[in-house]
Formats: sequence, structure tokens, C-alpha cells
Amino acid sequence: MVNFLHLLGGSPREEKEVLQALQALDKNHTAVRMEIENTAIRFLTRIAVKSKTVIVAKPPGLREGLKKQATVRFRLPESGGREVRMEVTAPHFNLSSGQPVFLCKTPTAYVEHALRTSLRFSTARFKSIQLRLSAPPESYRVMDLSMAGCQVHLNDQKAREVFQVGVPIAGVAIQLADKASVDLERLVPRSLRTRSVGCEFSVQAEGNSRSILQRLLESFEHSELAAASGSAQLA
Repeated sequence: MVNFLHLLGGSPREEKEVLQALQALDKNHTAVRMEIENTAIRFLTRIAVKSKTVIVAKPPGLREGLKKQATVRFRLPESGGREVRMEVTAPHFNLSSGQPVFLCKTPTAYVEHALRTSLRFSTARFKSIQLRLSAPPESYRVMDLSMAGCQVHLNDQKAREVFQVGVPIAGVAIQLADKASVDLERLVPRSLRTRSVGCEFSVQAEGNSRSILQRLLESFEHSELAAASGSAQLA
């Protein structure tokens, strides 16, 4: 597989901004939520910046999906929510202290035109979060959620027939509770799996649906980062 990440460098100014943002995360021991691209693997971790290498604390048990030349991505909290991608150069490495980490090339540019960002959270434990269709009038459990997409659990073959890849579905809302919902302009199935479908969506511009979804995701992020406080430290 040809890797084109070396062609994605930014301007000298952007490269400096990215490096400064990474160094701030290192200095302040700030936890970040990282995703291995093209997998469902997401985890909380901390980083350290050494020259042209970013050292990432490896959560216990993380092996699957983490390979040389794999790509990880995460959001820079102090950069207006922008994201960076990093190429993994050493998937399994131990510091002198014995702590397991993995190594990445220091990114030089922000991610552009991301449809689904790494600010993406598992909602499988919340049975009340449902994708509601008006025609046919059905509800499906939402398994993960971001500002631009979701993964929906499919119960049976009939449910699979409702979600045709690439075919937009109108009259859709995400039900958060009895009285709270996020109205969508449209929803487009993008990847169909055995028991789930990954969908891209756009939120209704009118009303407060977008702000409701944003606050929900921010509450998920704050809870995860608070729970991660003190964990995944780099020695």
C-alpha cells in the first residue's frame, strides 16, 4: 500500500502551529482521544514530543490495528477543534522505564475536510439514544455518534433493507430522551456491516438541534477526560 502522508505537509506557519499545540499537550499532560483510522479502535492517551517523533502512551492490551504505517488521528483542544494525523513508525516500543508506548512522525499540517472527526463516542450503553425514521416509522439504536455521522445497530434483514448504501434518507431524527431530539436534514448510509450501518448526516440548520448535539458530545468528552485524569502518564 502506497503511503502519501509525506505529501501532506503544511506551510511553515501551519507546521509551527501544529508543533506548538503538540508541545502544549505534552507540557500540560493533557489527555487526548485518539483513533486508529480505518478501525473502530479509539482510546484516551497522552503524548510527549521529542524532536521529529511523537511518543504515545499505549493503553493496556492495545495491539490489534496498530501496525507500522498505520495512521492515528486526534483533535487538538487548543486549535479550534482541528485535527491532526500521525503515521505510526514503531507500533511497539518500551521506554527505559519499561512503559509501553508507540512512536509516530510529528505531523506538519491539520486534517482538511474530515467528514467524521475523532470526536466520536460510543453510545452503546445508552439505550435511550435512537435513530428515528418517519417513513417507515421505525427506531434503531445508535451505537456511536459524532457531529457528522453515527453507527446504527441493525436487528434483522428487514432493517438492512431500509439502509441502502449511498441512498439519502429524509425525515430522520436522533432521539436523545423523551423530549430531546436532534433533527437531521438528511442521512446517507455509507458502510454496511453484518449487524450495523455507518451513516453520514447533516443536522438541521434551523432550530437548536446542532447546539443540542454539540453539548451532548462535549459532555461525553469531558466525562472521558475526567476519568482519564492521572492515567496513561508518560514516565
